[in-house]
Amino acid sequence: MKSAGTVAALILTATLATCINAAGPAAIREASAADATRNSNSFNLPSLGDTTSGIISRQQEYELGRTWLKALRSQTPMVSDPQLKEYLENLVNRLAAVSEVQDHRLIPLVIDSPALNAFAAPGGIIGVNTGLFIHAKTEAQFAAVLAHELAHLSQRHYARNIEEARNNTIPNAAAILGSILIMATAGGDAGTAALTSAVAGMQSARLRFSRQFEREADNIGITTLARAGFDPQAMPEIFEQMNKASLYGSRPPEFLLTHPVTENRIASSRARADQMSIQQLAATSGSLDYQFMRVRATVLSSANPDEMARQLQKQLALTPSSSTIHYGLALTSMRIRDYPEAETQLNWLRRRHPDDQHLIITQALLAADNGKAKDGLLQIDKALKSHPNNYPLMSAQAEIMLKQQNYAGARRVLQRLSRQRPDDPDIWFELAEVQGLAGDIVGLHQSRAEYFFLNGNIDEAIKHLQYAVKMVNNNFALKAKLQQKMTDIHNYRQKIRNS
Repeated sequence: MKSAGTVAALILTATLATCINAAGPAAIREASAADATRNSNSFNLPSLGDTTSGIISRQQEYELGRTWLKALRSQTPMVSDPQLKEYLENLVNRLAAVSEVQDHRLIPLVIDSPALNAFAAPGGIIGVNTGLFIHAKTEAQFAAVLAHELAHLSQRHYARNIEEARNNTIPNAAAILGSILIMATAGGDAGTAALTSAVAGMQSARLRFSRQFEREADNIGITTLARAGFDPQAMPEIFEQMNKASLYGSRPPEFLLTHPVTENRIASSRARADQMSIQQLAATSGSLDYQFMRVRATVLSSANPDEMARQLQKQLALTPSSSTIHYGLALTSMRIRDYPEAETQLNWLRRRHPDDQHLIITQALLAADNGKAKDGLLQIDKALKSHPNNYPLMSAQAEIMLKQQNYAGARRVLQRLSRQRPDDPDIWFELAEVQGLAGDIVGLHQSRAEYFFLNGNIDEAIKHLQYAVKMVNNNFALKAKLQQKMTDIHNYRQKIRNS
């Protein structure tokens, strides 16, 4: 007998397929005409999900995307580094502000993978592999890929794929969206097993877009890139760079498997960029901030930091004035516990970039590793006066307090961060660990429940809330809050089942 979750998944799949088949060509034409009247853009997108077309609404896209995000997090290794995460979030927001994206509820993710890839998924999810940091030589090239993915979101290419597949019995997109529900409702191992193929496929963006959609994303992405102040030539540059890499490798970059690049497409994007370049004379290729994050991603991904330190020493001998090489050597030296070398490199860097936040954080953490946690905290506190509520600074503050065994202090900082970033599972994971060390067992279970919920493990989330409720005793306000959270999670599961 099928579980309720499996049945719900099959029902949604069939329902989506039925809706797609029911929306005949006349309805699609009518929707497209209505949308063309409402919108001035040249692509005349159909209004998906309204009473005319009945395909899939923006809110449905958002909710399905957020449910899929929980599955993705449970299946895919993520980078928890606050500096990389904040950098990506800031850049995505900068691009989104001048893009055609209407729903700015975006969630950028850094995927722990050396493969050169990025993807966009319904619900405003933008995923970037660490491999993109490593392979994109300039910030403009990195931003070009993000602008391209944002264009896929703004033009609703996933929903339009479903529309184009309306004559199939069960479209591929609908099947994937339906399989999401198995995890959301069945939970545990059953959900994980059911989603293995679907999540793996979506994570690497196996839903290929048509050539028309790719051209749209290129053209709109180049415009976004220029509006954000980046050199629009970076779009054809990164495509050409990827294309060349595929000629010399046994396997092309993963991005090219899902976004095939032809010579014609490169030429077309270059022509479009030429037009934009005339209008954007002040465009830039990028910042030192990106170069620091690029080397940071490389160091964090390195399986052999000792060898990397030796290579960086050789590079430094050739280009002694390179700040990025000095920064990379400082990070690798910290990884291999060569603290004197790390201190030498950071002192050199701070003389040239005294106010750089990444260097302040690294130097403070180095001080803590050297037994000077108090000095490290003073540096962080000073920086926080200029940048209050800054995520990487506060995270470093909590980390240093943890080294001091100041568990109560670290708990306070992480609790503040959990209120600022309630949908960040990394914060809840760290907070749970610190609460356990501080003897706050109720808080530990509460934070673990949040962590498991955000990672799609509904069973474990409910279990930890039940543990917490039993331990609350006479704190009726907290007990009511925990019970309400449990009710919300049960309602979430029921809503998915009834979809």
